[in-house]
Amino acid sequence: MDGEIPAACARATSATENAPPISSGTADRSGALGAGWQVYNSLVGTGDLNGDKAGDLLARDAAGVLWRYYGNGKGALGGRVKVGPGWQAYNALAGVGDITGDGRADLVARDAAGVLWRYNGTGAGTFSTRVTIGGGWQMYKTLF
Repeated sequence: MDGEIPAACARATSATENAPPISSGTADRSGALGAGWQVYNSLVGTGDLNGDKAGDLLARDAAGVLWRYYGNGKGALGGRVKVGPGWQAYNALAGVGDITGDGRADLVARDAAGVLWRYNGTGAGTFSTRVTIGGGWQMYKTLF
């Protein structure tokens, strides 16, 4: 699988699913975005994944499925969209901004062997095929 991810990881599905609930697309007075976030074992602020100038969020569930939530620029998130399965292979995910210089937000992921992978953002809320950054990253507790 070196240099590749399942096709489902490289493009979003057309179906939008709404969970955790974000009823009206706005935050309540406390700033809460809804309940149910405990279903995720990783939340990653990625910057703007779709070019709308609003920050977005990725969330990985216990089964390893990665979900995308677009920010609306007003402190709230839209419904979730499935990015794809297989992300349980990584013990750390980090939204690193645009590390490729193409104007699109990218994602890095570290696997259990300590190999760091780069996923280039496409500007459409999806990621291209993974590229190896290098090994030895297991010595770091967190990535950010």
